[in-house]
Amino acid sequence: MAVALALACVAIVPVFAAVKETGNGSLSGQHYNLNIIGVPNQKNANFDGGNGARIFVLRDKPTLFYVYGNDTTSYAVLDHDGTDGTVGGGVGDPGITFPYDETSDTWQVAIYVRLLGPKDSTIHWKTFYDYDGTAWLQVTEFDLAKSSKFQLKTNQLLIDGYQDILWELDPTNNFRILQMRIYLLDA
Repeated sequence: MAVALALACVAIVPVFAAVKETGNGSLSGQHYNLNIIGVPNQKNANFDGGNGARIFVLRDKPTLFYVYGNDTTSYAVLDHDGTDGTVGGGVGDPGITFPYDETSDTWQVAIYVRLLGPKDSTIHWKTFYDYDGTAWLQVTEFDLAKSSKFQLKTNQLLIDGYQDILWELDPTNNFRILQMRIYLLDA
C-alpha cells in the first residue's frame, strides 16, 4: 500500500506543488534537463549540437526560440545551435517541441528555470504567441538573475490555447548558463 501511494505521488508531483522540492526549488522526480549555454562566438557551419540536452546561443545578442506543442508525450530539442540568432526556423520548423493536449488546448509540461554564471548574471525573457499566422503577440516578460534556486516559469513560457510560441532570450549581463528542468505531465 505504501509503495502504491508513493508511486501515485510521484506521478502527480509536477501537477501539485504540495509534493515538494529537492532543496534547490525544483521538484523531485523524473525530468529532463536543458542547458542554454551562452558562448562568445558563433559555432561553425558543420555544428550539429551533438545529442546532449543543450542549446548554444551567443552570450551578448538576443536569441529567438521557435517552440511548438506536439501531440506526442515527449519533448525534443531539434536545433542545438542558436548562435545564428534563432533556434528553429519559424512556424512549421520549431527548435523545441513539448507535449500539448489538443483536446484541452493545454501544455503538458512544468518548466523550472535558474540562471548560473557570475554573480551579476541576468537575462531578460519575452514570450509571444502566434496570434493568427501572421503576427506574434507578446504575452509575458520577466528578468532572471543568478540564483541557486529554480523557479517555476511554465505560465510565463507557454500559453495554453496556442501551440506556436516564440521565446526571446536577451542576455543583459554576464550570461553563461540558463538551466531548465522539464517535467512531463500526464494528460
